[in-house]
Amino acid sequence: MSYPYFPFKLQDEDGGRHTVLSPYTNGGFSVNASAADLLRLCDGRRPVDELSEVIGEYYGVPSQQAASVAGEFLSRLEEKGLVWSRAEAMRWYNPPPPQTVFWEITAQCNLKCLHCVVSADRRLDGELSTAQAIDLITQWARLGVRSLTFSGGEPLMRPDFFQLADAARQMGLTANLATNGTTITEASARRIAALGMDTQISLDGSNEEIYGDFRGKKEMFAKAMEGARLLVKHAVAVSIATVATRKNISDIPMTLKLTEELRAQSFRLIPFVPYGRGAGSKELELSPDQMRALTEYLRGMRHRVPFSILPMEFEHTFDPPAGGAADRSAPSRCGGAVDYCTVTPLGEVLPCHYFEGVQADNVKESSFEHIWRKSRFLNYFRSIQVKDISGACQRCPWLAQCQGGCKAANFSHGAMMRSNVHCWAATAGDQTPPSQV
Repeated sequence: MSYPYFPFKLQDEDGGRHTVLSPYTNGGFSVNASAADLLRLCDGRRPVDELSEVIGEYYGVPSQQAASVAGEFLSRLEEKGLVWSRAEAMRWYNPPPPQTVFWEITAQCNLKCLHCVVSADRRLDGELSTAQAIDLITQWARLGVRSLTFSGGEPLMRPDFFQLADAARQMGLTANLATNGTTITEASARRIAALGMDTQISLDGSNEEIYGDFRGKKEMFAKAMEGARLLVKHAVAVSIATVATRKNISDIPMTLKLTEELRAQSFRLIPFVPYGRGAGSKELELSPDQMRALTEYLRGMRHRVPFSILPMEFEHTFDPPAGGAADRSAPSRCGGAVDYCTVTPLGEVLPCHYFEGVQADNVKESSFEHIWRKSRFLNYFRSIQVKDISGACQRCPWLAQCQGGCKAANFSHGAMMRSNVHCWAATAGDQTPPSQV
């Protein structure tokens, strides 16, 4: 038995055609009315045979023929990552409130980074107003959300940023900031410090040439450095975040030295995921073997630097497995839609920002609490279990520890239910490449 789920959007056209809008397809692709109706029925609760029966009856097609055509169509889309499928129906959950909300308060940004998963550039029409944003903060406080991380785009470019951050703190939420650091001034550094905001600064190179090659404006490197220094001067806890790509992998040692010079408290390595604007630079993605070597290097540097190097994905594979078989019925959880979520500038609620482009629920139309409990997409995401992962993961001795790992990289590759495309242990055991549309 197979329970398919179609997570993307359908756009009606003239002449009975419908466009499947997917991040994997430039401009989408068209399907006829019967195919569109079939995709709308793929809600993760109905098995394929039931879907085929409904479509067959509606269009007057013999059941055997309908089952054959529908099954073949869904299988093709499943291979391309456009339909997800499990052996069990999705469940509805009543999860506790997310501990953290990552809030993209604007799509506006003064840089055009190659890796940007949200393709930040200009402010979008329809971004949440100040009143809508403060109402949302009020909802989170009442629900029991503990912390907000303001991001973007570049969050400091939103004129009411400090008004929103102050409202969050007054309502008892911890407020943190993820910024490129280039717009920070003496005055804004003081205000960030007064709000007690731990701040992550994105820095993808130790000099202006590497930085500029990645972020588009090499002159902004000096501004980012100045922003970091101003925050440290005012006793703000600063973390340096670096997206690891083929452009800067050899520069990571120098970036660690710069992190020390800036007196930052921690360093975070982020794997490049080819999504959003990053989909146009897929060649920058590191191979699993390169990520393994880089992770091993950073592990070895932990006792040699005066700041924290935050844990890295699949780092557990450097140590012996904890022992014990993985519970195949356990959630294949990465934290998204359970411990945290993302809210986009337009108000869509996602497991994390890498899933922009799916059919998501919006806080302009329903309360956040209703979406958190009742969103079909979030509940389907929570329903994915360890046994749903195909490939080498099922033979991996570390499966009980990672439960399949982060789903973002797999989603960007159209391989949601496969062994993790970034894991060196998985790719060593399964050389089948992910499907690409």
